[in-house]
Amino acid sequence: MVEHVAILDADRHEVKHASSALLDQVLHSDGSGGSIFKFLDYSSIINIPVPVGYEQILTNVSLAASQGPVALDTPYKVEFGAGIVTADATLNSAGRITFHVEGDYLVSVFLRFGRTAGAGTSTLLSRILVNGSQVLSSNAVRVPDQNSITPFSAAIPVHALAGTYFELEIARDSSGINNGGLFRVVPAVLPWSAAASASVVVSKFIGAAV
Repeated sequence: MVEHVAILDADRHEVKHASSALLDQVLHSDGSGGSIFKFLDYSSIINIPVPVGYEQILTNVSLAASQGPVALDTPYKVEFGAGIVTADATLNSAGRITFHVEGDYLVSVFLRFGRTAGAGTSTLLSRILVNGSQVLSSNAVRVPDQNSITPFSAAIPVHALAGTYFELEIARDSSGINNGGLFRVVPAVLPWSAAASASVVVSKFIGAAV
């Protein structure tokens, strides 16, 4: 008599009911010592991955009362406050975000356009730069008077390699007057925090976790 363990694979019989099992059905224990072939139910799976998506890795705000260009058609790089260093990305005091780890990121920016003087309408532009080149279309805001504050926000997806950098520029277009930029609004109601002239949130896609 030959022990079952010594039988060559080619000579071993299939599991019971295998001959009648349908394509892609799997062997399933019934919990009572028996087994059957059946299609796998999602409810039978344990350790199902939990979708996580994006995780915030960096956030900061400008503390400047105002910031912006000093002349028409002259780009100005927006700053988002003091520098911050994380494992995935670094923000410097000039507003540049440099990614250290390859991945998919979401950069959310918040701006508050306004003006303080002059007669006429200001035309203020903004654009996104990745590695020094513009991505997506420019944004434009017209500010007709000195009491207007126009908020703007955008969430920009960036597939970054190590060393990829992100910047935001604004400009006063010569189709309008030479006035305007980004302005902080300090609420009179307390304890509300100030509405910064510019702020940024960087999130990284981390997929799913078990």
